[in-house]
Amino acid sequence: MAPDNHQMEVQVKSLKTGETAKFKINDSATLQMVWDTALGKDQLNETRNAGDTFRCVKGQDLTAFLSHTLAQLAKEKVCEDRHFEIKGPSGGAIA
Repeated sequence: MAPDNHQMEVQVKSLKTGETAKFKINDSATLQMVWDTALGKDQLNETRNAGDTFRCVKGQDLTAFLSHTLAQLAKEKVCEDRHFEIKGPSGGAIA
């Protein structure tokens, strides 16, 4: 591990199950890596489905930021508390 990598604690809540995962990951990890780690068997143990989105706990969609590292997000002041959500696809109302 490079000496300039720092561990950051992140929290990822699945809005599909209500479960929350908290873990530490290097600040050089991309947001996609955070999402993948959160879905893993040691965390939420979920499968990513078509239509799932990754977002800030305040609702900001992070699709455009998935290739950004946690360090970049901190510099850009995006999701500064590192609390994220996995939201399932929106369904239409059934008549």
